Amino acid sequence: MNSRRQLLFLVTSFTILSLLTCSKLVLTYYSTGNATQTTLAKQYMTIAQDMADGLDKSAYERFLQTKQPDSAIIQYLEEYRSRIHALYVYTLLLDDTDVAKVMLSAVPTESALLPIGSPCTVPPKQVNQAKDGLEYYTGIIKDETHGVYLSIGVPIVSESGKLLGVMAIDIDASQLESISQEVINSNKVVFTIDILFAIILLLAFFVLRKWHKTRLKQDLYESEQIYISEMGKVINSIKSSRHDRMNHLQVLHGLLTLKKYDRATEYLKELAADSKALDLSMKINNPVILILFQSKWELAQSKGIEMQFETDTDEFSKIESMDLVKIFSNLLDNAIEAAEVYEGKLPRRILVASRSKSAKTVYTVENPAILTAKDQKHLFHTDGYTTKTNPNAMRGNGLSIITKTVHKYNGDIRFRYENETVKIQITL
Repeated sequence: MNSRRQLLFLVTSFTILSLLTCSKLVLTYYSTGNATQTTLAKQYMTIAQDMADGLDKSAYERFLQTKQPDSAIIQYLEEYRSRIHALYVYTLLLDDTDVAKVMLSAVPTESALLPIGSPCTVPPKQVNQAKDGLEYYTGIIKDETHGVYLSIGVPIVSESGKLLGVMAIDIDASQLESISQEVINSNKVVFTIDILFAIILLLAFFVLRKWHKTRLKQDLYESEQIYISEMGKVINSIKSSRHDRMNHLQVLHGLLTLKKYDRATEYLKELAADSKALDLSMKINNPVILILFQSKWELAQSKGIEMQFETDTDEFSKIESMDLVKIFSNLLDNAIEAAEVYEGKLPRRILVASRSKSAKTVYTVENPAILTAKDQKHLFHTDGYTTKTNPNAMRGNGLSIITKTVHKYNGDIRFRYENETVKIQITL
């Protein structure tokens, strides 16, 4: 990801983060306001119901007929208004319109009495609820005359079950908005933590992604180095084989020129036996490992080293091919180089084996070698350690690559040296 794309990703991420945070703030503000309104409305509905139940229904029915103020009912409403600190307490008349009419009311001393029959500001939706005999409460109403308030109402029902009107209470709502703001202010720490947590997650994502890309680059570099190394060895093997073939053709040409046909026939038989190709196709199903083993076998043959394989058919399909290449290319290169310089009594032979053991597979490579006590101690325990006097950069890290790859699968490496034979077992 280039710098421009990284910048675009950061800007997009922070924009989305800001939008989510603002959305949460707005949602919290409105949900807190709605919850406060609902709680307050339910409390006053209970009070309004008590007022409606305690109202003198007969006196109120007479008032509805005469429309003459009833001082007893007004006093009853005023007592409740003073006790509950409401703005207005009043009764409403419901008619065929969507506008309710004020009947009797109790108002603050500094306010004028509400005229009988004056229209009320209760919205039509709540008026229709009241006509159905239901309780109601409005949202916050902002009125130039009466200020900011919340209105609730419960039906007034006569002894015979007739709907006489509505007992309504207007509550001062100027404090509700400040309550929502106080809730948001009290949650600033929580919002700050949320933002910091999101930023930390974003940074963690970048760090992990950077680490993952670094690991991938390292693995790719190692794979490329192994591939280049193997290709170089294959090319050298082809050159060597071509040189040997030219020598063999010259010998055959000389024998045929001298008319030593029997000797030429024997030479061809010997040549056919020595150059017989290794057939692993029936033993190994993994084509990548098959090609690797074939190239290593040809390399060993060119150096006069015998290489034998004792493998099961499916033992090279449980691990990723590139990881197996990292393991076996380094193991076999070490084995070939050790066998090439070996001058002991054992035959120069390398054994490659794989066997199933429970749910795991044991891979084994054996080769003759002469190791000092120092070599045995440091071979698999010191990064970059090698037994060669002039190691190149790639070969010096071969064993550390093997160790890292084995640990990737929580595997196990065992090294044993006995009777001039190196035996390396890897369990995966």
